[in-house]
Amino acid sequence: MVLYAQDCAGPGDDLRRWADLLTGQGYAVIAPDHRARGGRARPCDGPTLYAPGDVPDLASREAEIAYALRQVRTLPWVRQSAVFLLGVGQGAVAAAGYTGPPFAGYILTGWTCTSPYPRGGLATAPTRPVLAIRWEDDPWFRDPAWNGDCGTSLGARPASRSIILDGTGHSVAGDARAERAVVNFLQLHTLR
Repeated sequence: MVLYAQDCAGPGDDLRRWADLLTGQGYAVIAPDHRARGGRARPCDGPTLYAPGDVPDLASREAEIAYALRQVRTLPWVRQSAVFLLGVGQGAVAAAGYTGPPFAGYILTGWTCTSPYPRGGLATAPTRPVLAIRWEDDPWFRDPAWNGDCGTSLGARPASRSIILDGTGHSVAGDARAERAVVNFLQLHTLR
């Protein structure tokens, strides 16, 4: 089972691509819309993935991830030891900062784990694997203060790695290398 944390623009083509791929591999995908609650300013309107004023919103997104995980855990058909978190863009920022009950593993796409504001690095469970994938030239990270590599934050997390794809883009959905890496990661860490 994969819990999908969407980018700031909400559900869209990226979700459809990941859901098609992962359901085809036998994984259920649950994608709560982080914008479903009212009163939220539209993030990602500036030149960066988030601004200092968005930090409280990121904390709310982390609380929403914890809530969604609690709800997923009530479903009798979910294999509890095989629930993964896939974050995309700003959803990956929230996933990287998530400190709640651990997932089986974390997949971060379109994020560098590098920021001049709070929320850089990884706060995920240090005993759980992380797969980070991003483009070498991502328009959101052209400023050197943002253009890092989650690989420097992995520490001793088991079977973790960071992949930087040659090319330009933000979403890695649809890239065969990224898709293969995600499916391999899920299969390797899904307890049977």
